[in-house]
Amino acid sequence: MTITEPLTAATVRARVDRIAATILWGIEISVAVVYLTQRTGIAGTGVHVALLLWALAGWWRGRWRPEWELGVVAAYLLCTPLLVDGPEFTHAASPMLAVAGTAVVSFAMARPLRWSAAATILVMAAWAIGASFVPGVESPWMIFSLDFLIVEWAATSALRALVLRAAALTDNAVSELAAARVETEVAEARAAAEAEQWATLHDTAASTLAMLGQGAVIGPDRLTEQLRRDLRAVERGTGLLSGGDLAGQLRHQAKWVLTPVLFTGRVTAPPDPEVQQAVVAAVGEALTNVDRHAEADSVVVELGDGHVRVRDDGIGFDIDDPAVLTGRYGVRHSIRRRLMRVGAEVEVSSRQGSGTTIDIRWGTRTAAPVRADADLALRLLRGYGYGLVLIAVLVTALQGHTALAAAHPVGQAAIIAGAMTATLLAFADIRFGLPEPVWWSTAIAVVVLGSLQGLLLDTADLSTSRNWAVAALGWQLAALSVTRGSRRGFVLLAVLWGAGLVTTAAGTGIWSSSLLYTVISVTVIQAVAIGFSDFLRFAVARTGQISAELTDLRIRTGANDAVQQDRRERYQRFSAGLLPLLRRLAEHPEIASDPTTRAHCLLESVRLRRLFGTDEPRGNLLLDELAPPVATAESRGVAVQMLVAGTIPELDPAERTRVLTVPIILLAGARTHARIVVTAAPAQSTLSITCDCDGAVCRAAESVAPDGTVVSVGESVWATVALT
Repeated sequence: MTITEPLTAATVRARVDRIAATILWGIEISVAVVYLTQRTGIAGTGVHVALLLWALAGWWRGRWRPEWELGVVAAYLLCTPLLVDGPEFTHAASPMLAVAGTAVVSFAMARPLRWSAAATILVMAAWAIGASFVPGVESPWMIFSLDFLIVEWAATSALRALVLRAAALTDNAVSELAAARVETEVAEARAAAEAEQWATLHDTAASTLAMLGQGAVIGPDRLTEQLRRDLRAVERGTGLLSGGDLAGQLRHQAKWVLTPVLFTGRVTAPPDPEVQQAVVAAVGEALTNVDRHAEADSVVVELGDGHVRVRDDGIGFDIDDPAVLTGRYGVRHSIRRRLMRVGAEVEVSSRQGSGTTIDIRWGTRTAAPVRADADLALRLLRGYGYGLVLIAVLVTALQGHTALAAAHPVGQAAIIAGAMTATLLAFADIRFGLPEPVWWSTAIAVVVLGSLQGLLLDTADLSTSRNWAVAALGWQLAALSVTRGSRRGFVLLAVLWGAGLVTTAAGTGIWSSSLLYTVISVTVIQAVAIGFSDFLRFAVARTGQISAELTDLRIRTGANDAVQQDRRERYQRFSAGLLPLLRRLAEHPEIASDPTTRAHCLLESVRLRRLFGTDEPRGNLLLDELAPPVATAESRGVAVQMLVAGTIPELDPAERTRVLTVPIILLAGARTHARIVVTAAPAQSTLSITCDCDGAVCRAAESVAPDGTVVSVGESVWATVALT
């Protein structure tokens, strides 16, 4: 069974239905064919011809209706008196056992627990009732393997539950992956849009400041108008980066509400702007709902530490009435889901005639951890394999001991020991993994043991319970197939059964119908056990892929958030000087010609372009170590400009110290401006700096740069250092 389409709970249920139908119809056809080749009774022949036609018709139409199949199986079992010659079937394998066992397995695969349990009881009752009419049957409830139907139902139901759990895990992981993809794409798109908007908004301000810093002459009226425009743009950018004042944004939402709104208390904005945006939108929707539904005289918005409460004195509603909640789309979608998406919580309380209260609470939002679905799916697969190992141990122990009373007891004991060893190796494969040669040697040894055990038996024992291996060793193969795929398991199982049947035929000279019915009965549950492991393996592989992709998405989102947060923090520090400067210039344009003001304008222009431009160098150790001296110079009012051309080579710590010594000295002594240019070229890479400083600083730079070039003309200094 190869799984190629996405694994979901609905897909698994549909596929399991098809498997269950195929198994039941296939076994019904096989039983009918075996019976018709062995018996000549008119009544039994008629029953099996009808069963054969029913199964062929179902196979041809492909229409699976378990209710109808249950009726057909029950009717078949009620016909037991027509299918047997005496009570011998009560202590041996029979066609009724094969059909009943397969039906129980199929129903347990295809239907929920309660339905399949009721169907199992009905199948057992139908067979017992039918058997009670067979002469010589004293107690129909003592039929051979009647109680085993319960074991088959319980085992198959457990397998179904495991498979559906694995499908649910995969569904959850797929849903989380889809949400994470959307979240990452939205975050990256938002970051790109914000970066573009910030660059556009501040480009004019940076240009204005650069012109003023360079001494451009602009008329007072025009300058005032341009500065006011730039000031509005910068203030809008401040809102984008800092998120603005939460209380102010909430009061802004109240402007659009007709019901009188009273604000009380104080609130601290969430550190995550996305959470703040969701809270503002949720409060806006809550206030809108008051206008639409509450018929309130007033509404109070209570602000607190980490929470906002919206309380109205309207007519209220019954919070437990599904019909009312169904109509409250805003509560279910615009408020609750929006807040849940960002990790906030909302509680709605209301009573008819007593108004409505909406409590919104939030904390510091953290990235959702990668789900443990992959680990849980792997534990399910291993637990499934351990269960098959346990079944193999129990079956070998409970059935194998019967052969110790047969011929060659020492050889029989050796075969039992070999089967137990294969079971332990299957356990090791599930837990740790076996090399391919060891795995194949173990699987082939199991097949050989099945035939060897039959060869050691006397002819009279071949059709008895002493021929245990051909029915029991399939569980070792099922356990070995857990980690390797069902195709191997099915092939090995077919070889095991084929070899067992050939051994029996060679020993007895005939094909034993009893053994054939045993093969049919046991093969069904063993094949199902092998096939179901494919679903679990797929769940392990798929959830593992999803977890890896989720990790990548979380890393991308985390890196993006870190960049955005870093930009916000830098902007908040930077805007403390920019906004007052723009306001002062807008109110007093005549100071634009003041040298100190011009220097301040040039400094802020360089900072602004570095913050929002696309040419800011990042991610290189050389530039990272140069950043603190640049920041220190800027804090003294020095306008620092940095240009980078090409990819800077990575240098070891000693080389970085050599290269950065001169620039750091000159930055420390620069008075008003500095320009740093890093040129990376295949032939030679250089770092150069020009600035204004006194002679003492220039001499200090010359003394530590014997292999560099330091040139001074008056207060202007130019230095160049090679990067090797």
